[in-house]
Parts: sequence; C-alpha cells; structure tokens
Amino acid sequence: MSDSRLTDVPELGEPEGRIQEEDGCVIAEPINGRRPPREERRFDFAANVQTLTSRATSPATSQALGLVILRSMSIGAKFALTLFIARFLGLPQLGLYGIIASAAVMCPVLFGFGVANNLAREAARSSPAAILARLMQYFALLIPVYVGLGVLGVVAVPHEAIWMCLLAALLYFEHLQTDLFAVMTVNGHPFGANLIFFVRFSAWALIYMPLAVFEPGLRNFQVMGLFWLVADILATIVAVFLTSRWRWREAAQALPGLAVVLPHRHGSPALYLNDVANTGFQYIDRYIIGLFLSPDLLGVYTLFWSIVNATSNLIGTVIIQPRRGDLVQLARSSARTFNRSLRLIANSASLMAIGLSAMTIVLVYFAIPYIHRPGLIENFPVLLILCASLVCRTYYEVIGIAFYAHSRDDITLYSGVTILAISIALNMLLVPRIGLWGASFVLLLSYAIGVAARAAIVSRGFRARQSPVASVPEPL
Repeated sequence: MSDSRLTDVPELGEPEGRIQEEDGCVIAEPINGRRPPREERRFDFAANVQTLTSRATSPATSQALGLVILRSMSIGAKFALTLFIARFLGLPQLGLYGIIASAAVMCPVLFGFGVANNLAREAARSSPAAILARLMQYFALLIPVYVGLGVLGVVAVPHEAIWMCLLAALLYFEHLQTDLFAVMTVNGHPFGANLIFFVRFSAWALIYMPLAVFEPGLRNFQVMGLFWLVADILATIVAVFLTSRWRWREAAQALPGLAVVLPHRHGSPALYLNDVANTGFQYIDRYIIGLFLSPDLLGVYTLFWSIVNATSNLIGTVIIQPRRGDLVQLARSSARTFNRSLRLIANSASLMAIGLSAMTIVLVYFAIPYIHRPGLIENFPVLLILCASLVCRTYYEVIGIAFYAHSRDDITLYSGVTILAISIALNMLLVPRIGLWGASFVLLLSYAIGVAARAAIVSRGFRARQSPVASVPEPL
C-alpha cells in the first residue's frame, strides 16, 4: 500500500476537510469524520501505478523473489544430482542414496525430541537470544549420540570404518542445520535460512557433478559424502555469521553455568511424537518398497519421490515457512482474522503446488530418455499420482499450522499418527501386489484423509493452550 498523503487544503470541487489517498483512490474526508458517499470517490491512475510500483519494489517482494530464486536453484541442483546418480551410478545406487538421505532427515527427528520446533516457537514469542543458550546446550548433548552411532557403524561394518565415521559426522551436522533452519525461518531469517540450505544441499553438488563427469574415480558415495560434509560445515559457519545479532558469544559464555537439561525435558513430547510420525509417514514407503520389490524399483520410486519432495520444499520455503511466525502471533487475535490468513496461505500454496506439479511432469517426461533407464518410462504414471499427492500434502501442512500456532500439539500428533498407521497398513497390503502404483496411491489417499480430518477439526473449532480461548468457527 502506498504511503497515505494528507493535506489541509481541499481541491476545487471536493468537500471541505482533508484529502486522503488510499490505494490509488482519492477520498475526501470531512472534518467531522464522515466520509462522502462511495460515488464521490474518483480513481487516480497515477497513484495506482505508484502503489503497484512500490509494492513490486518493497523489501517483502524482494525477499520473496530471493527465496524463489534460491529455492529454485536448490531444486535444480538436487534434480540434477538425482539424475546424475541414476545415470552414472545406477538405479540401485540411487535407492541407496535415498536411504542415506532419509536417515539425514529422520535422525534430527528421532534424536531431537521436538526441541527445535518448541524453541523456535518460544523465540517467535520472545526473542532468539532468549533461547540461544539452551539451543547450544542441546547441540552439545547431541555429540555423544552421533559418536555412538559412528561406533556402532564401525562395529557393524569394520571394513568401512572411515565411511561409517564420515556418515556419523554428516548426520550430526545435518541435524544442526535442520534445527537452525527451523529457528531461523520462524524468527525473521527466511532468506538466510535458505541461503545455508542452498550451501548444504546444492552448492556442493554443483561442484561435485562436473568433477565426477570428467573423473570416474569420484563416482562413489565416499567422495560424494565428503563433499556433502564440507558443505554442511561451511553452512554452519555461515549460519552463525548471519545470526550474529543473536549474541552467540554471550550464549556460549553462559553455557558452563547453565543447568543441564536433557533434550526431552525442554522439548514438546507431543510435537516430538508428531514429528516422528510425520517423518516416518514420508519415508516408510521406501523401506517397504525395498523390502518387497527390487533395488531398481526402489531407485525409480526414490527418483520420482525426490523430485516431488523438492517441489514441496520450495512451496514450504516460499509460502508456508515464512508465515509460521506471523500465524503464531495472529493466534492471539480473533479467530476470524486468523482463519482468513490461514485460508489465504492454504489457497496460495495449493495453487503453487498445482502449477509446479505441471511443470515437473513436463520436465521429467523430456529428461527421462537421456537417463537411459527403461524402468523410468514404464513407471512414469507413478509420478502423476505423486504430484497429485503434493497438492494434498501442501494443504495438510498449512492446516497443521493452526494447531502449532495455538500450541495444540496433541491434535497435530493424533492426525500424524493416524495417517502413519493408514500408510503402513495399506503399503504392506498393496506394495507386494501392485508395486509402485500401490505406494503412490497410498501416499495420495493418506494425505487426503489427513486433510479432511484436520479441516473438520478447524471448522468445528478448538481451544488453544497457554492462551485464552481460541475458537476457530469458520470452515476453511
């Protein structure tokens, strides 16, 4: 909206009083506070152009554009890396990469005990500096956990000891980056969070892939993991630099005198169990596919799922994640105001999901022949079902913010556990019989059920915790 311009001298033909400009419409505003009838308003083309220009060049628009560019580059790099592994290493190796990538996602959830989301919500209500010392203590307490994982890996696979240690270090820094991303996004650093996301997920791939094309000796998981680990370490350094106003030095100095609190004590149990359920829901299908189907089919599903998941991450970064903090604050306002904002976000995210799904289908269709893997062509319809599930997933995640903002982690937990149970039961039933079609259909059906259940709860209304009654009576 353009800046309001007030003057005490009315123009010729206008009622006596002040002249106020609003959204390109010049409105005569009499001294007695009454506005003239609507027909006396006149449209000002020049003012309207100025308004649109100011909005297009506003910091919010520039930041949103920067987020789109960063996330698009990340998606492009991840897409290229997935195709690179499928083309040069093979579909079975792509399936193995999918298992490692899923471990990098699941470990922060399993060992995080809901700490990051809980502290991010606290920071949104107060300030990041208020929770930084506890966040650093939590990171320190994670070190023995991942050292233990490395030791178990060495004992289990002694001839791959170096690789097991590398993998444990990689998983630790992935955990740090996952939690820092959550805290930074909710607390006013969405661009910085996505910058470090680009460094840890994509920048290293853009360096590794050209080198591996010209040097076949680099085409293995050990070298690829080393590039990934270096990128994670660099991203951690960049994150501390970008959040220097959070007073990391003061928090580190206060750390020795801070009472030791185990992660499960200052995390949200319900939020933790919900994260476990949601993460298990997203990745359980590939483990069931690996159990019943061939490594090649696991690679096919990993390829299609990774592409759709990258698109979902773009939607979350550009639309959903930057608004979580705003909705946490809006939860203290009226239910009508909160619901209106929630609907706008849900509709915008869903429309973006539809558009990106169409682009993804076209792009993958023309890229598949260059990978030289016949299994991809045969199972291409699976991608169509996964793209349809993307739209349901987007709506499911947006509605979940309503419960997060009102501290109703128990409702989030119930819905997460429900779709996890449905997914496990149906995948075990359908995957052995109809293969990848069954896995993709189960994903779509589970998200659709989750959307219906969450929408029904929001439409009926519910009570917030740690705040006055927060009824949400309007249907979405």
